[in-house]
Amino acid sequence: MENASRFSSTVRNMISIKSTVEYFLRCSIGDGRSASFCFDWWIDMGPLISAMGPTGPRDLRIPLNSTVSEATRDGTWQLPSARSDEAETLQIVLSTIPPPSPSRGKDCYLWRSGDSSYDKQFSTKRTWELIRQTAEPVSWAGLVWFKEEIPRCSFITWLSVLQRLPTRDRLASWGMNIPAHCVLCSSGLESHDHLFFQCTYASSVWSRFCVGRYLSAPPVSTLACANAMRCHQFTSRPRTIPVLKLILQVVIYCLWRERNTRIFTTTSIPAPVLASRVDRMIRDRLLSIPPRSPSHVSLLKLYSAFLCNEP
Repeated sequence: MENASRFSSTVRNMISIKSTVEYFLRCSIGDGRSASFCFDWWIDMGPLISAMGPTGPRDLRIPLNSTVSEATRDGTWQLPSARSDEAETLQIVLSTIPPPSPSRGKDCYLWRSGDSSYDKQFSTKRTWELIRQTAEPVSWAGLVWFKEEIPRCSFITWLSVLQRLPTRDRLASWGMNIPAHCVLCSSGLESHDHLFFQCTYASSVWSRFCVGRYLSAPPVSTLACANAMRCHQFTSRPRTIPVLKLILQVVIYCLWRERNTRIFTTTSIPAPVLASRVDRMIRDRLLSIPPRSPSHVSLLKLYSAFLCNEP
């Protein structure tokens, strides 16, 4: 009984390990010397250990660690008479499959690339598309993720759009006994919209960049920015959109960092100094992006023209 229990436990563990990839991995039989008869998915029934259960190998008189070639003899399938519906189905399926042969080369493992297609090469992109749960694109996706982004700024912007940063109004809603006022301006309830857009300190930072016809006043929210950038004044000059997105993200990132610095180190800097840091981060990022072609104006020049209120 102890040996049987140990055997069943081993089988269950092997099934669990194999089932993590069995949806993606298939084996194309060649000589049958590499493919596992019980555990690999080499016929339409799936892994036979799953189709026939832990007692399947014993009923088929096939050792658990056998290869596909060991189920043949002299170029034909060699299985005992069927004693169950599953075994009968297996024999019917095998009658439609040629036995493994050295002339067909080695066994080849394939990885799923589509609903019913497989390739010899693994693709991270295709695998991710198969396992992820798709949803309707959100209106703000392009505001958070774009080619010219700074990853750490995109991450903070993403959390701010989702209202997931630990602002004081959220902390208070969790039952924490903390002051509710804004750390930057010492007035008003610290919420996402207040901290990044309505706060007087934030408005002073935004005023450094609200000088052109594309951004004449501080935005009221990130979602409002996403909607505004789809209007004609932006779509008519698409090259300005990455610059505006970058300004939004870096301002949000620097405001959040200044907020945390004031809480944890009790030090602070004036709004003009923070605006200069935002400007430096933007210039450093745009400096690393070359023009698309010699005839195109670089994003750094567009940004400089933007600050000078040039058309």
